[in-house]
Amino acid sequence: MVSKIISFSILTLVVSIVLINYFSRVKAIHPLAHLNVQEIIQEYGYPVEVHNVVTEDGYILTLHRIPHGRDNLSRERKPILLLPGILQSAWDFVHRGPSYSIAFILSEKGYDVWLGNVRGTTWSRNHTTLDPNKDPVFWDYTIHEIGVYDLPAFIDYVLKKTQQKSIHYLGFSQGTIAFFMMGSEKSDYLSKIKFMAAFSPAFYLKDPISPILKFLAKNWRSVQELLNFFNYRELFGRGDLFSSVVKFICHDENSILINLCIHTHFSIFGYSYDELNKSRLPLTAANTPCGISLKQFIHGLQMWDSGDFRRYDFGTEGNLEKYGQERAPHYNVSRVTTPVAIYYSSNDWAVNIKNMDRVLKTVPNVVRNYKVPLDDFNHLDFLYAEHVVDLLYKVVIDDLSKY
Repeated sequence: MVSKIISFSILTLVVSIVLINYFSRVKAIHPLAHLNVQEIIQEYGYPVEVHNVVTEDGYILTLHRIPHGRDNLSRERKPILLLPGILQSAWDFVHRGPSYSIAFILSEKGYDVWLGNVRGTTWSRNHTTLDPNKDPVFWDYTIHEIGVYDLPAFIDYVLKKTQQKSIHYLGFSQGTIAFFMMGSEKSDYLSKIKFMAAFSPAFYLKDPISPILKFLAKNWRSVQELLNFFNYRELFGRGDLFSSVVKFICHDENSILINLCIHTHFSIFGYSYDELNKSRLPLTAANTPCGISLKQFIHGLQMWDSGDFRRYDFGTEGNLEKYGQERAPHYNVSRVTTPVAIYYSSNDWAVNIKNMDRVLKTVPNVVRNYKVPLDDFNHLDFLYAEHVVDLLYKVVIDDLSKY
């Protein structure tokens, strides 16, 4: 079976080499598509700072900061750190503008907003000694390293810069996984977090509704073997085949291909027609996805397949060498005593609502259990929905104000 997949993939690769040269010349037509994170924040009239953070293992990460709103400089600000989902960056917290993006809304509510970009993404492809384009070892990390190196480095940096003892935290999808990994492995950091807002908490992932994710999860070993055969280390980076195809089919809301773009989007995250703004798809496609490592991708598939919250599975021999036991160890979520608010939805095709009871029973200090009151609200709607402010953000702002 694997050999057939590899043979087909070789043919696909040859065709792709031709296609990518064409796709890479297609430009997104949205007027803001050419702007980076710093530029789009400035475009909307907000102050912005760019900070470099060095992790314990040498990765140089970018933090984007919105220190205050457009009209208020003197007010005392409460620092809050936001961490996005897999394949996302700070861009996903700001590109919808002041009326819809949570980063801008928080800044107007009195928060000093810090936006994290984890290792390997567009704005954090740097290292003290390694070159991501030349050194495969740069990509030798899983989601675990994001939780135990990237997130603590962000927290320490924000605390030092703001001279505070603790901050608020908001994570979406992988941003919640990283938090619970950190809480399990470096529980001393929990005292540095006043309150954690968990958008679509993604650490128990059994049985995704998405047929694409379900297929990939059940066949993660074959997927890994295939991608290793082609020596992939980075996936979905800006300019690669997948990103170029996404950009091509989504680059024009009036294109005959736009329905393919929409259905691909929905088949992964859930169908949510009323919450989708088709005119913004070209803007999203110009900047997302933004790159992950192969091992990070496989780690996610392993959790979707098993339904367990474990460290990366290296196989029996690899686990014995790495962990001293045959199976990858569980993360101990019961250590996370920080006040946590959990926000979830019934139409989330990536994080099946059936897992939510287990999440709620495992996290020891859940201070809010909020199901978005819209049946069609999907996984990406937590950041992209047309009515997300009324459906979700007003509740989140109220919860944050209590801590």
